[in-house]
Amino acid sequence: MPPPRPGNPAPAGPLAATRLGDPARRRVLRVGFGFTAALACAAMIPALTGCGGDSGDTPPAPGMAVLQPRDVSMFRALLPAIATELGGLDAAQRDERLDKAVRNIDATIAAMGQQSRGELRKLLDLLASRPLRWMLAGISTPWHATTPEQARGFLERWRASRFATLNAGGVVLVKLASVSYFVLPEAWAASGYPGPNPAIYRALHA
Repeated sequence: MPPPRPGNPAPAGPLAATRLGDPARRRVLRVGFGFTAALACAAMIPALTGCGGDSGDTPPAPGMAVLQPRDVSMFRALLPAIATELGGLDAAQRDERLDKAVRNIDATIAAMGQQSRGELRKLLDLLASRPLRWMLAGISTPWHATTPEQARGFLERWRASRFATLNAGGVVLVKLASVSYFVLPEAWAASGYPGPNPAIYRALHA
């Protein structure tokens, strides 16, 4: 089998996925439609408990076009469950790769059509709601305290779910995270991709 082309290295690991394409965009829409009712329930929780909810006008995290701080926290928790080699890096290397991958995720979402981006926002908002995250994903801890094992279990359960909405949500999250990570040159070795021919690369970037 020929090696993957530059910019599309083959992902590695049990949760690796392929490039986002039309099927993935359709899954994004399916995710949004399926989670609308759940989000409506989540919106009632602050009123029932007397606590204020998160504002829908939360600005993006610093340096991000779309992702809010809570979204960044979630993807930083999911990435080590998908790119398992992150666990073998020292803290500085791991943080650098996580930052780059999250920026790629943000750029990918920002480039989506408005409808797809809006439906994906429903999924991200649902997973930001601690009660709904506990009920649907089995994760009660904040994302920053979630272990790779917990995140991996959540993704595997959703991808294997009989419910189309959960299955589509798991696939979309894995695709977004894996593609955004494995396009990083630093990640090519782990995916088995040796990188572009040095002479051709220099000629193209001269």
